[in-house]
Amino acid sequence: MASMKRLFLLTAAALLALPACKGESTGPADVASVTLLPDGRTLAPGETLALEAVVRDEDGNLPRESVLSDLEWSTSAPAVATVSQAGIVTAVGAGTAVITAELDGKSGTVEIAVAAAPTACTVRSLGVGESLTLGGAQASLFCLDGAATGKEYVAVPFHGGDTAAGTASVSFTTQGTIPVLATSPSLAPGSLGAAAGPRPDEEFHIRLRNRTEQAVRRYVPAAHAVDDGAGIGPRMVLNLASPTVGQQVQVNVSIEPCDDADMRTGRVAAVGTRSIVLTDVNNPAGGFSDAEYASLAMTFDTLIHPLVTANFGDPGDVDGNGRAVIFYTRAVNELSTPGSGSYVGGFFHARDLFPTRSRDNLEGCEASNFAEMFYMLVPDPNGAVNNNRFSRDFVAATTLGTLAHEYQHLVSASRRLYNLETEFWNESTWLNEGLSHIAEELAFYRASGYAPRQNLNRANVDASTRAQVAFLRYMEQNYRRLERWLQNPETQSPYDVDDDLGTRGAAWAFLRYAADRRAGTETELWRGLIDSPLTGFANLKNALGLDPRPWIRDWTAGMFADDVVPGLDARYQQPSWNYRLLYPGYPLVTRRLEVNGQASLVLNSGSGAFVRFGVAPGGTGTIRAGSGISTPFPSKMFVTVIRTK
Repeated sequence: MASMKRLFLLTAAALLALPACKGESTGPADVASVTLLPDGRTLAPGETLALEAVVRDEDGNLPRESVLSDLEWSTSAPAVATVSQAGIVTAVGAGTAVITAELDGKSGTVEIAVAAAPTACTVRSLGVGESLTLGGAQASLFCLDGAATGKEYVAVPFHGGDTAAGTASVSFTTQGTIPVLATSPSLAPGSLGAAAGPRPDEEFHIRLRNRTEQAVRRYVPAAHAVDDGAGIGPRMVLNLASPTVGQQVQVNVSIEPCDDADMRTGRVAAVGTRSIVLTDVNNPAGGFSDAEYASLAMTFDTLIHPLVTANFGDPGDVDGNGRAVIFYTRAVNELSTPGSGSYVGGFFHARDLFPTRSRDNLEGCEASNFAEMFYMLVPDPNGAVNNNRFSRDFVAATTLGTLAHEYQHLVSASRRLYNLETEFWNESTWLNEGLSHIAEELAFYRASGYAPRQNLNRANVDASTRAQVAFLRYMEQNYRRLERWLQNPETQSPYDVDDDLGTRGAAWAFLRYAADRRAGTETELWRGLIDSPLTGFANLKNALGLDPRPWIRDWTAGMFADDVVPGLDARYQQPSWNYRLLYPGYPLVTRRLEVNGQASLVLNSGSGAFVRFGVAPGGTGTIRAGSGISTPFPSKMFVTVIRTK
């Protein structure tokens, strides 16, 4: 299979790690653009900031070895800010400096402001829905008026660090502020309560993905050599090139990557145009019939497969049958702790994409089934497996959404392994999960008849049986996971490396917001994230064409203000979902500043808080903000203020 050209985002540390070869230029025609990230920041004197350079050729790509140390850094104002040849900016004195990185006549720039913490502030007057965003030192002191009738505001501090930035303490001390007025709309947090029925296992997929990524690294070269026809073929083969109903095959269901196979017998229950459904011959009683499996196969063929492939791309076909194998097996039920009521709805195991045979110093993964396949939960109404009862209705309600979710994981890993032939086959968990939740949302739109950017609410979901069933099948998990973020926004983040359900909900909601805000079709965004050798934050930067942190900051503020504050700027709006009317008693946690109040909180990287306060008629509110022992704020910290009334 042909390798795709690569696009690389080069950090300053990566440039330093590369060998110097000043005499080897790429030639002016090779470099089309140089872009610097992050976008403009405000630094305090003495503060440093590491810049990143994205270099592209005319096709949007550039091999890493073509760049090396040829990138030249400069500053327009050394008395304001200096920059090293590693891209490290150091703030010197007040003013503005333009930092430039140049390669072969192409350059990228970013504007850096340097300012000390203000000692006095100009009183700002905002209309309802108007906003003010301050970063770094500028956010350390600001003043707001109360006009003739009093005003209300929300201040949203945001930690704009990267995934490794950790936590930051934030404090607000105010003078002239009052509690929000009694005539405010009800913004008290509510709760959906616990979802009825079994609970999803929060940890299983994290454990599986981390274990697999470490274990299969040495098999990546063998996967890249599969297409050369030189003897890397499957040892453990499902023999489903021409499947027939009733045929039996042996399948390894072990969650161990390439050792300790656990073989189960699967019977072909249904054969679709894009799917083969297997059922474990030892599944518990009370499961699906072959007719029901055939219906599941048809839904996969006609809804899930075309939807996922249209948006994320086609997977490879390592087993040569043009189909995904869907194995409904009690082995998935066995993953749940006995009597816990928790469940694993199903999973994709990346080891099954790796060849099994070794040759020419290329090591194969012997326990791989070498097929595009999934493992799925089965009904167990009597709790025969680990005393956990799963009704037919429950499994029917969760299985299709799980298939859409896991199919995105399969497509991502398969395309990276066999189309891009990159060693970075495993996307970062938070982004991988966010994209899979997007796949579920897209399935909801297709099944319900709705579409993005319709500002859907609970009334829309309840408007028809079709929409209700689609929401239950494809959106319920997104809905529940986002609730986790709403209840804890100060420590949850869309890009938290400590992946949990709240992170997944926030990652989905932000990706939906980004697709709605971004120019072009959203399919271009999804495909750009899949067909990339980059992972995680760097991949998102590349696909959006800008530093995503300001967008995440705006999305965070919008989760409070959208659909409740009139006249709101478009950057704070969520066009696809009216979350306030989707959730009963909107469960977003907020804080209130009292008279001359004080608030202290801790934010994780990528997270924010919602601090509400008012200013009395004819008065002035003065807000001082700090971060731990640091005043002013460091450049990664921002405060967005929106007048709400």
